[in-house]
Amino acid sequence: MNLKNIIKPTRKKLFLLVGLFIITGVFLLGSGKENILIQSSRVVADTAMVKKHLTALTQTPQFRNHKNIDQLNAVADYIHQTFNTYGDSTSYQEYEVDGKVYKNVITSFGTENTKRIIIGAHYDVCGDQQGADDNATGVTALLELARMLKGQKLNYRVDLVAYTLEEPPYFRTENMGSYVHAKYLKDNNIDV
Repeated sequence: MNLKNIIKPTRKKLFLLVGLFIITGVFLLGSGKENILIQSSRVVADTAMVKKHLTALTQTPQFRNHKNIDQLNAVADYIHQTFNTYGDSTSYQEYEVDGKVYKNVITSFGTENTKRIIIGAHYDVCGDQQGADDNATGVTALLELARMLKGQKLNYRVDLVAYTLEEPPYFRTENMGSYVHAKYLKDNNIDV
């Protein structure tokens, strides 16, 4: 299956994604204390970057599921590298399941602030599929949001998190990346 066939069914979702960036930008780049960001420059979504990230996430040699740990790690590395380009700090949150190490990828902005906002999406897929809708578009949104947040003056710390193991057989278990991350935040009394 080529990229054109993948993007065509999701074209409407890509337009919605770009619209979400614009709406988010208007909210986040406002100029009041109630807003998350103080405007320092006008930032808009880059549709070429959105397409680049969506392609990188969906056009992988193997499916991004729990059975293909090497592919999951390659995708985690891509996310980490992209996050690292923009974030104040970027790290992996590694944890072990069934003898294999899985990784959440976290980048932070406004690290001088104590209170934080968490925005996340998962990069694994359910079964054997490319997963444009589930959830490459969500991770693409995180990657583009990271670019848009770079250099902004924040009133809160913002953590963007790409989660792993959100799909069966780990869905609704304590092995989900989001569960592992949320438990870490709670156990460490982090103000979210």
